[in-house]
Amino acid sequence: MAAGRVARSVPDVATTALDRSERYTPHQAARTVQRVFVVATPGETYRAIWEANLLRMPLARALSAIALWPERVRARMRREPAPAKSGRSARLRDMLGPDSPWILLADEAAREVVLGLLWTPPAGGAKCAAADFEGYAAPGIAKVVWSLSVVPFGAGHCVLTTETRTEPTDAAAARRFRLVWPLISPFAALLRMQVLRAVKAHAERR
Repeated sequence: MAAGRVARSVPDVATTALDRSERYTPHQAARTVQRVFVVATPGETYRAIWEANLLRMPLARALSAIALWPERVRARMRREPAPAKSGRSARLRDMLGPDSPWILLADEAAREVVLGLLWTPPAGGAKCAAADFEGYAAPGIAKVVWSLSVVPFGAGHCVLTTETRTEPTDAAAARRFRLVWPLISPFAALLRMQVLRAVKAHAERR
């Protein structure tokens, strides 16, 4: 298999990883899984998850800007400051600052990173402590869990998998999510694939 291509025929080996995503969102309304084959060890690929510039490709930067559009519209309608524009560089640890909506739920070295997001479709959200995420049930929220997991696949190789699951907390959030998901899901899938390719490229440079 060519090193630069998505591993479409790789078996579902990622199921051997600890499935924390299901624990946090057992009744998800949407689930997407994408994978790439990486010519690097699981440890190297795990380090690349944290170190890679996730916006290294122009398409990733464009998709990131599109993803902020609902927040910008919301801010303008409420006469609030607009979200900061996406830069040319962003690493996973940059997404976990005090002003970030993302929450680190789990981090297992050489294995898996799991992030959570409390989203109010189509824009806005909330934040809680990581320990409270699993039981969070405030109305109007779509709980998003995004994981990046690494599983060995032969000597010096591995499979890098991204899984995203979304679970609304009530009927109102579910209705709003069903309205916006068909519009945003193609862009979200493209952006996640750009993230996988950025991590893969960083890991394989070692």
